[in-house]
Amino acid sequence: MSVLTAWLETGWLAFAAMAILWAETLLLSFLSQSPMARFKALAGGALAGTFLLAALAFALRGNALGWVLAFLTLSLFAHLLDVAGRLKDQSAALSRNTEKLSSPAVVTQRR
Repeated sequence: MSVLTAWLETGWLAFAAMAILWAETLLLSFLSQSPMARFKALAGGALAGTFLLAALAFALRGNALGWVLAFLTLSLFAHLLDVAGRLKDQSAALSRNTEKLSSPAVVTQRR
């Protein structure tokens, strides 16, 4: 148990989780039929997760609160960019279906 405690206190457990996160991202991308498209889809979330894990690593050390704040801020920005990229691709799916009907009021009244 002392090895696990040492990894927690030094923050190395979070860095190991980062390595696993990126290995999983690369493996899933490599196994896809379109590796670059899959990597682009997964990279934003992996980047945000990496920044969160880095913040955790510095928080576990307990002496670098400035770095914790910096990495949490970077994680927020990475998350916002990831969401913006996902919404850009889905703008057509978010539009209202009534715009496609020839006479929406008639169809609504029949229901």
